[in-house]
Amino acid sequence: MAEQSEHQHLDDVLPGFSEARTLIKASGDSVKPLGFLGDKFEFYRFANRYRMAVRFAGIQLEGFGENTERGYSALTRTFFAWSVFERYTDLAGIHCPYASFFAYVPKIELSKLAQVIDRADPDYKLFDHLRSQSLPQNQDQLDRFRSGDRRAVVFYASAIRHIYVHGHLTAHPNGCASENVEAICHAISDFLLNGIRDDFARRLKLAKASVHA
Repeated sequence: MAEQSEHQHLDDVLPGFSEARTLIKASGDSVKPLGFLGDKFEFYRFANRYRMAVRFAGIQLEGFGENTERGYSALTRTFFAWSVFERYTDLAGIHCPYASFFAYVPKIELSKLAQVIDRADPDYKLFDHLRSQSLPQNQDQLDRFRSGDRRAVVFYASAIRHIYVHGHLTAHPNGCASENVEAICHAISDFLLNGIRDDFARRLKLAKASVHA
């Protein structure tokens, strides 16, 4: 009970964290039972970064309209979500285009996310802006999404992160309404953060089964 209490703040956002920590300790501080690479400190850094992304509650901007502020908050949340996704996939040894991650994502979840994007950006205003400012390899992935490969939706987050950080993305890019940007960003962030949580839960379940086999 003391162990769980000590790390309850992480268990609350990443269920099973304390169990994973116990498994790691029992394995001589190795993260291999979870199918992770690196060391335990990389796992702990990921967990804390994940908590920050999940608990992010927005930003406050003095002198900005409410919709613009909400739009920038959503963009910032996507930046955090993509950053922790990159950290997690590195930890798990999952490489771009993240096929082994998507292998466990229900197709219905991809379809739901794609529907949010299609509804919020019917004229491709955000899409066109992201594509025009993206690196060539990301342009290819965005084109895949537009052509119907819904797995490439994750590269919306990659493009948003890259362009936002470099100052080429506002809360209403290319005439796309800030509330539509907000809807897309929150849907993408939820998808990434929930996907990480579910993948971690799957790995933990396998590791526990292996111990008791």
